[in-house]
Amino acid sequence: MKLLLDLGNSRLKWAIDRSGAIEPGMPIAHTDTGLGDLGALISAAAGAASAWISSTASTLTPALISAVESELHCQTQVFVSPKQALGIRSAYDVPHTLGSDRFLAMVGARRQVPGAFLIADAGTAMTVDMVDEGGQHLGGLIVPGPVLMREALNRGTAGIRTSEAVHLREFARNTDDAVWSGGCHACVALIGHAYRHGALGVGGNVNLLLAGGAMPALMPLIHIPNRMMPNLVLDGLTAWARS
Repeated sequence: MKLLLDLGNSRLKWAIDRSGAIEPGMPIAHTDTGLGDLGALISAAAGAASAWISSTASTLTPALISAVESELHCQTQVFVSPKQALGIRSAYDVPHTLGSDRFLAMVGARRQVPGAFLIADAGTAMTVDMVDEGGQHLGGLIVPGPVLMREALNRGTAGIRTSEAVHLREFARNTDDAVWSGGCHACVALIGHAYRHGALGVGGNVNLLLAGGAMPALMPLIHIPNRMMPNLVLDGLTAWARS
């Protein structure tokens, strides 16, 4: 039995790989300074022989490793993005600086989707990554997610203070809706830009794959055919652990 851990900027997603069957658990919210309640995870993973970790929250990675090793007494492995592995070739000049979650998401997608694909993953940040049909990563883009855009305006301006009681509008009639809708439209516009240029780059069809906790807010605005695949990083971790 293997424990798969995807430590993101605001949530820890996890799953158990038990005899070839993947059993996802409920994501665990965390802060910058603490991992949150790991009780359900530790209980479900009792007896795991190893833990396989992807982390974009580098300050919390040591605490996660310590908790897993002390509570489960199993070995831990932390993924560092390589130049090439598991069917994906990174476009980054310095491969290890590509987020491990992005590389593993591409690995997970490659095993499930034929042909070229674009992954749009919207959470605290939104990333998009383009991969051709041969597994070559063509590069990516990173912007704040819609919640982070709203928080940046709250912090960086004197006259904008918004609440979380918002509605998605084409043209808003109050500041709360204007800030939220503007951020969502900006994210969706970037997805459209990347999709069009990705299709030009590969000279053919592109599968649009969506993921991330903020993506449900964006989906009403996305009119390109797409497929929601929320566990791509865990799928990539599975491939890595099994390899």
